[in-house]
Parts: sequence; structure tokens; C-alpha cells
Amino acid sequence: MSGRHDEDTLLKPSLPLSGPTATIDTKTIDPKRPSMPPSSGTSTTVGSPLEALERDEMLRTRRFCAIAFVIALAGGISVMVLPGDPTPTLLVLSGVATSWVSVAFLMTRTRNPLEFRRPSTVLGWFVPALCVTTAIPFFGVFSPAAVVLVLGIYFTGLGKNTKLAFAVYIVCAGAQLVTAALVISGTTRDTGLVKIMPLSQRDQIIVQALVQFVLLATLVTARMSRRTALVAVGELERAVRVAAHREALLLEAREELERALRSGRGRFTGQTLSGYELGTMIGRGAMGEVYEAVHPTGGRVAVKVLSQASLSNPNHVLRFLRELRTAAGIESPHVVRVIEVGEAPVPYLIMERLEGQTLGEILRNKRALTTSEVTALITQIGAGITAAAAAGIVHRDLKPQNLFQHRGIWKVLDFGVARAIDSGDTLTAGHVVGTPSYMAPEQASGGTVDHCTDLYALAAIAYRALTGHPPFAGGEIAETLYRVVHTRPRRPTELAPNLHADVDLVLAIGLAKRPTERFPAAADLAAALADALDGKLSPNLRSQGQALVRNGAWHDNPRAATSRLRMR
Repeated sequence: MSGRHDEDTLLKPSLPLSGPTATIDTKTIDPKRPSMPPSSGTSTTVGSPLEALERDEMLRTRRFCAIAFVIALAGGISVMVLPGDPTPTLLVLSGVATSWVSVAFLMTRTRNPLEFRRPSTVLGWFVPALCVTTAIPFFGVFSPAAVVLVLGIYFTGLGKNTKLAFAVYIVCAGAQLVTAALVISGTTRDTGLVKIMPLSQRDQIIVQALVQFVLLATLVTARMSRRTALVAVGELERAVRVAAHREALLLEAREELERALRSGRGRFTGQTLSGYELGTMIGRGAMGEVYEAVHPTGGRVAVKVLSQASLSNPNHVLRFLRELRTAAGIESPHVVRVIEVGEAPVPYLIMERLEGQTLGEILRNKRALTTSEVTALITQIGAGITAAAAAGIVHRDLKPQNLFQHRGIWKVLDFGVARAIDSGDTLTAGHVVGTPSYMAPEQASGGTVDHCTDLYALAAIAYRALTGHPPFAGGEIAETLYRVVHTRPRRPTELAPNLHADVDLVLAIGLAKRPTERFPAAADLAAALADALDGKLSPNLRSQGQALVRNGAWHDNPRAATSRLRMR
């Protein structure tokens, strides 16, 4: 299948989730401003429904703390007023004091999701449960104290920690059962305010059996409610992912339509340039036009010429000439081959005619690539940008529609916004240049770019190819830039649960906000990703990735955040 191309990509396909190359005036848009909130809408950086479930649990815990504090206060006052046995009285007062401390500890943990997820948070639940059981000897095994046990079991049963829920149930139900058994059998003296003497032993056993049944039913009801909520959240998660993917495909289709409308006969159609007869214009962009062309010997090429409108713009002319020099200076089987460059009668670039599809076209037709396909993609494109780096060039606009699969070989296209490493680039000074969804944070904020910038984009492309979503996307350019600089993408294994957890760690390194925390070379990224897809990531890289995840590399699914960090 022959592709089509435009000013930006030689053979321009659809735009997979990224939008066109952007040249943005940093005086107008400043992604460094943290006050600019992202607009609402479906994107990969929107909090997951499970995060909402966690926030609900934190809010419920705060309310429980308030209720527990009031109950403990009321219980303490009641114990001091009511005439009870001295030993149970001291036991209850000690439990009340300990409960207050535990509740205060639990309340502080609800202020921060990361703190709330710590394993030690269970103490804030478990200790008050123990303290509540101290009221049983004082009030009696047939007293309203059992109602408080029901509250504790139900609240913990609704939480995400199954072990804690069962532990609290066992402590509460066990304390009630043991105390009742000792009293009913006459093994110990009944010190409770509510005596059981009017009831026969058989009746006492029946009543206690009913109490145990209620406590067990409370736990079962709470866990069933939790499971129902998780099922509903899972369905919502899937619906959100499907909606986001469909929205992305719609954006791609719109870009494909716009590209198709730009093709057809151009002003150079039918003319001859350097011996090549130019045919149909197969793409047009802001600066140039791309034509299919044929040499008298039968050779087919693609010819990119500067558009008439750009001839009057000195910056456009200089940028186009820079692309000619840049593309001609890179030698790699994974960079589109330049056949000839020239400046008369207009600046032009003659390149090999590619046959196949861009990554953008491929990803529009299927949600994601297989792991072996991604490994080949990242390895080969990595070799291309490594060759560019060796020539002192930063591409600055790596994205799916700039990567072309020609007869099984991946090639990098479009060096129109590339620049020399460490050069003083005045052509795009004061502008953010590139495609926002695949920009590195330093590029999106108008900072210094180097080879690490291209490595970030390569990791972002791997993220897109594996999950079906770009790391960042938004309805507006400014929104996407803001997200790139200030927010975190969703964990890859949330979007593609079939991936090994090591992939989260490798992409956390590849998409690190700080360039110094990323992989030093494309070959390192490709090798690490291949190992991660097989679950064989090296201990050093696993440790590095885990450190980044602990520091908030992902906009996390709270249910998986803590457990996955501890799985290795």
C-alpha cells in the first residue's frame, strides 16, 4: 500500500492522538504557570474511578474518626457516672484513652493519599477495635456494647484491606464470644451492668448465637458492598478507556480528512525538477509541498519543495534549508534516505519514495502493537535517532506520524524542526516547537533540548504503542502542554493490564520529568523495554524505576499503587 505525504512527514497518514506539529509562542502560552487548570474531558491524565473510590474511603474514614471520638467520649463519661466494677472501669477508661490516640493517628493519615496507603495505617483501625472490646466486661455481654462492634466491623469491611476487615471481625466477635462463654458457663463472675441472670443458660446461648450471626452478617454485607462497588468501578474504567480510544480515533480521522483535502494537483504538478517529473501533490503543510515524482529511468521518489507562501518568509526559507542540510547529513537505514538537495529554482529535497504505512496509520487501524512489534519499533527508531545524535542533531518532533514502516524497516521522517545540539537556534526562539502530546517537559516549557528530549519522545511512543493512548492529551494545545509539564500519566498496566509490571518501571524512567533521570541512550531504553516485556528487568533498573514510582511517576490507580511497589 502506498502512503501519502505532506510538508511534515513525507508520507503523511492520520494523526494518532497527537495533533499537528505545533509552533507556539511562549509569550502567549506559558506551561510553567501552575495556576492553569486542565479542562475537563476524557484524557489519560484524568483520575481513575478507583482513585475516586479511594477518596471516598478517606472521607468515610474521617467521618468514622469523628463518630469514634464521640462514642469514646460518651463511653468514658458513662463509665465514670455509672456504678461499675473497679477493674472493668479502669479497663474501659484505658481503652477510651488509647482509642483517642489511635483515632487521632488515623485522622492524620487521611490528609494525604500516600500516607493513607501506608501499611501502618491499619493500626488506626485495629487498635480502636481492641479498645471497644474492653467495654464488654463493663456493660455486659448482653448490653448495647455489641452495637459498637457492628459499627466497627461494617466500616472496616467496606475498606480495601480484606485482611484488616477479617482481623477486626475476629477480634470483635471473638472477644464477645469468649466473654459470653466464660460468663454463661460460670467460669468467671459477671461484672456487667446488664445482668443475664433472668435468662436460662439455653436462652443465653441462643441470644449469643444471634449476636454472633449479626456480627458475621455485618462483615459479609460490608464485603459484598465493597465487591459490588469494585465491579461497578471496573466497568466504568473499561467504559472510560473505550470512550477515550474512540475519541482519539475521531481526532485521527479528522486529521486524515484534512490531509486528504490538501492533496491533489499542485502548482508544480507536471513540471520537471532535477530530471524528475513531478506528479500528484500528496501532501501540503505550512512550509512545503510534497509531490510524488518519477525519473525517466523509472525511479520513483518523493520531492519536497518550499511552498510559494513560505518563499516570502525568511524564517521559513531558513528552516527549510536547514532541513535539507540536516536530513542529508544523517546516514542510517532507519532515517529516510536523501537522494539530492538543491535551491534552484526553489529549495527542494528529493527523498526515497517509501511504501507502507506510518505508525499513525497502523495505530488507527488497531489499538496497540504486539510486544514483539514494539520491541522492533523502539530498537530501530532508537538506532535512527542515535545516528542523528551522532551527527549532532535533535529531531524535536518524534511522533507516530513521523515514523514510517517501509518494507518491514522503521524509518524516521521529517527533520523540519530539528536543530543542532548546543546551537543557538534563533529561528524558533521564543517558541515551543513540536507536537505537545510527545514533547518532553523541558521542551514544552521552552527550555533547553538535547538528545534526552528525543529519548523522552521515544518512550512516549512506546507508551502509545503498548497502551493505545498517548501519555498526555488534551482538547487544547495549552492544556496538553500544561499536563506534560505539571501532571503525571496513568500507569501503563492500568491501560493495558496484560503488560508485565516491569513495563511500568521502564517507562517511568523513560518518561521521567528530569532529563538526568532518563535512559542515557536509545539502545539502553530499547534493551530495558525488551527485558521488561519479558519480565526480566535488571535489579538496578528495577530499583531505579521503583524509586521514581514511589516519588509519583504515575497518576496512580490507588488500589494497585502500594501493592505493586512491594511486589518485587
